[in-house]
Amino acid sequence: MNAEMQKAILLAENIKDFISFINKNLDNNIFYMDRDKLNQIKLIAEDFKFHILADELKRINRFVWDPKYTHYLVDRFLKGLRIIDEFTERNYNSLFMVTGRLYTLKNLSTSFSEMNHYKKAAPS
Repeated sequence: MNAEMQKAILLAENIKDFISFINKNLDNNIFYMDRDKLNQIKLIAEDFKFHILADELKRINRFVWDPKYTHYLVDRFLKGLRIIDEFTERNYNSLFMVTGRLYTLKNLSTSFSEMNHYKKAAPS
């Protein structure tokens, strides 16, 4: 298994963990975050179908590295993640506990974008 496949699987697991983190905090309010704002994050994640993207990332990278489809899925995930990140920055006082998870997701997903950028820039 090559490193890109492992990164894709790790990203998929972290996306699922992020969704479960939001759902657990909505149910139990462990960190006393604003439920309306958490619900907004949950709705954005559902709108961009984060759970489907995570399942697909894990499925396609289980046995064979498919860079084209992986980059497509990561780019779709990044569109939603940017919106959630901006929303969290504007509401930092209420959602500061989410920033750690977002930081991890951003770093994992931008590594794919950088790889894609370098491959496009390299001469054929």
